[in-house]
Amino acid sequence: RVLRCGGLAAEAHTTMTDTSWTTKTAAAQDTRPVSSAVHTGYDAAEKTEDGIPLYGMDKELAAKAAAKRDPKKEQEARGWIEALTGMSLDGTLQEALKSGIVLCALASAIKPGVCKKASTMAMPFKQMENISNFLDACTKLGVGKHDLFQTVNLYENKDMNSVLLTLEALGRVASKMPDYKQEWPTFGAKLADKSVRHFDNETLAKGKAAQTFIGRGSTGQANQSGMVDTSRNIGKMDHVKGVEKLGGDGSVTAVGMGSHGHASQAGTVDTSRNIGKMDKVKGVEGFGKDGTATAVGMGSHGHASQAGTFDTSKDIDKMKNVKGDGVDELGKEGISAINLGSTGLASQSGMYDTSKDID
Repeated sequence: RVLRCGGLAAEAHTTMTDTSWTTKTAAAQDTRPVSSAVHTGYDAAEKTEDGIPLYGMDKELAAKAAAKRDPKKEQEARGWIEALTGMSLDGTLQEALKSGIVLCALASAIKPGVCKKASTMAMPFKQMENISNFLDACTKLGVGKHDLFQTVNLYENKDMNSVLLTLEALGRVASKMPDYKQEWPTFGAKLADKSVRHFDNETLAKGKAAQTFIGRGSTGQANQSGMVDTSRNIGKMDHVKGVEKLGGDGSVTAVGMGSHGHASQAGTVDTSRNIGKMDKVKGVEGFGKDGTATAVGMGSHGHASQAGTFDTSKDIDKMKNVKGDGVDELGKEGISAINLGSTGLASQSGMYDTSKDID
């Protein structure tokens, strides 16, 4: 038993050793790279202006933001902020605005008291709070929420282009503020002046009845005229001779006349082979042409009406053998005995016995 167990253990050890050797050999022969990614260390990695290394998605987003960056616009924003605040900005624009102190001063210069006093503490959450107070002031001044940047875009230098867009929107609104000084420069596009138009009732009524641009369509008409380009139409009759002004004078065209040459169906039926059924009948020349009734019209009784069509010689006179007073004159005064009924009246009067009715 001991030898047998030892033999099994030896066999198992040999099998595991062979499997391990086979795996190592296959791994040594497979020289394909695991991925196409290039791994770089801290020294070789791209870094932000703050010295933070960029990897993966952060690196791609930083590359997109760098492609949108406009150095000329940043210089204009720097000059505009320095003119309004009277402060000198050191370093890059992101470094100068990161603490939020300059931004709060900018909002207060445009409208005093619109922004909370900035904190001078260097702690990150205080500086980010200053940036948040500036964004709230921009909203109060009239900047749309869709024009505001996120705090992290400025503080961590994620997207300076969005910061410049917010400053441009603030510059447009600030130029319309009553406290904005004339000697200050402008930054961003100028807002259009409000132009209110008033119309009288007659003009408004005409406008309601007028055709809209959508109703007119691309042709500029309220119908389909001009929708079809006829400049390249082919004149199929241009090379046909003898058809000049055909149909222009109201006459029937060749197409309307058809193959028989008439504007009606005359001549469309060939009657040359018709059989004259009465040609060999004698005594019928001019028959029916003078307005008289024909033999067919008169019928078998010889009249042009129904007179004589019924034999009345055998009619039975049903009242001939009825005797009684007044029968001969029955019905001549207007109401017959039958019409009078059993009551002797021509109405329902007397049909009901009303002698026992209780009042």
